[in-house]
Amino acid sequence: MRITSRAAVGAATAAVALLGAACGSSGSSGASGSGSTATIASKLVFGAPPDCATNKLCAIGLKNVYGVVFKQIKTTDFGGPITVQALKSGAVQVGELFSTAVYDPSFVTLADDKHLESSDNIVPVIRQAVDTPQIDKILNDISAQLSTSGMLDLNKMVDVSQQDPAAVAKSFLSQKSLGTTTSGCTGHLTVGVSGNFSESKIVAEMYGQALQTAGCTVAYQLDLSSRKVSDAALFGGQIDLKPEYLASESSALSSSAGVSGDAQNNATILKGLLKAKNVNVLDFAPAIDTNVFVVTKATAAKYGLTSVSDLAKT
Repeated sequence: MRITSRAAVGAATAAVALLGAACGSSGSSGASGSGSTATIASKLVFGAPPDCATNKLCAIGLKNVYGVVFKQIKTTDFGGPITVQALKSGAVQVGELFSTAVYDPSFVTLADDKHLESSDNIVPVIRQAVDTPQIDKILNDISAQLSTSGMLDLNKMVDVSQQDPAAVAKSFLSQKSLGTTTSGCTGHLTVGVSGNFSESKIVAEMYGQALQTAGCTVAYQLDLSSRKVSDAALFGGQIDLKPEYLASESSALSSSAGVSGDAQNNATILKGLLKAKNVNVLDFAPAIDTNVFVVTKATAAKYGLTSVSDLAKT
């Protein structure tokens, strides 16, 4: 789930220097259990975020849902360059990345066939005080065109090719014939982000550019460091709208939110939670940005891995 902002791939050079220290600190470890037949996972090292041992969607979920226990868990980062470098160097054989940031062509994403991860579709959220049907249509039209694979390509332009998020957003709107409405938006709007990472900035720029074309004056706050900060800004009126994620935002607002792999369920939950904050939840995009478990093509071929369930095979 998109809980924490990822480090930019441009930081990879510095990350390599940290890799030895990060991967040297062992997390939980252990094979499948005394007397049990060894699983594939029990032969592999998992490169995982710092919270993995206590995260129900990481080590706990992998064990409870899939029966997967790794030989060792090594702490890397939240889906960033340290995890990528650890996979490429062979320091770990399995890593956790974000679904819209698996850029390396030598990586294989394992199918979450038992749906451990919740549907974390990108969705616009906007203060009721500034929302209108015309604004809704503009933002919903953008959401309809955002796919997971398309979002990965856009993120790669920023994270790998170092392009400006505003330019990437402008090009996307032009290619999809979006943001062409020249009326229907009045007044001043401030567009924020869920957190300080590329994807949120790109989508925020899409929202802002389309609304500005429709007649609003638009300002941006794209340096909000985390959901905790951006939620406070939204509820307090410092920003008027931002791109969010169905499951992550629901879980941030309520630890008992009951999110699942059903996007509509998660949208219903989020609408209820944000209604109490005078915030509307618009149409969610097909694009899902969630945690995925990744191996190299070489590891996938060696062990016959295509899904997370395969890790539990003997």
